[in-house]
Amino acid sequence: MSSCNPAPATTPATTPEGVPPLNGEPLALEFANTVFPMRGVLQDGFRTPEHVSWWLRSCRHLFTTPLREPDLAAVDETDAHCFVLLRDSARRLIDAHIQGHDPERWDIAQVNRVSALGRPWPSLLWEAGRRPAALHCSTAPPAVAAQTEIAQALIELLAGITDVRPTACPAPGCVFFFDAGRARRQWCSQGCGNRARAARHYARHQSGSTSGQSPI
Repeated sequence: MSSCNPAPATTPATTPEGVPPLNGEPLALEFANTVFPMRGVLQDGFRTPEHVSWWLRSCRHLFTTPLREPDLAAVDETDAHCFVLLRDSARRLIDAHIQGHDPERWDIAQVNRVSALGRPWPSLLWEAGRRPAALHCSTAPPAVAAQTEIAQALIELLAGITDVRPTACPAPGCVFFFDAGRARRQWCSQGCGNRARAARHYARHQSGSTSGQSPI
């Protein structure tokens, strides 16, 4: 059975506690950013199947894979574990790309394996009175097909096929990646920019105070 039906527009209100922030990044970066800091402690945004379902539902607009409510409700512990494995590989590969160091071979193999799952293909959807659209169809279950789409988006990003310029946010304590090619951004968010400027101001103030002290 293939997953090739358009997803409905309805969105349940259920939100598990401690979900990752959504930063409006391209799919591969939004996926990698499901590790996030909270009060100085890193949190895993995929720690339960419910968290994975919430993220897929919230980011459904980034996928061409149809993600229907019954499919999201069916996400289980095995699916969540697979999303975590792919996410952690994605973070290490993006970091290697940004820092210019060699990647782990296992991470490359993991992404390539997931990219090949389900033999995905595009299908034309053209309803009366609407513009034609492409659906991402697969022989794999929707949760697996979504992972395949993420892996393929990551490959295109790292290979420079897209215009996305992945960058690590330089703000203190931030672990997010963002697209620096969009609007000449320096930080992942305005909040991080404000914190970075405040940290620099504090450092200059402390340096000035120290240099102005008389020796004992």
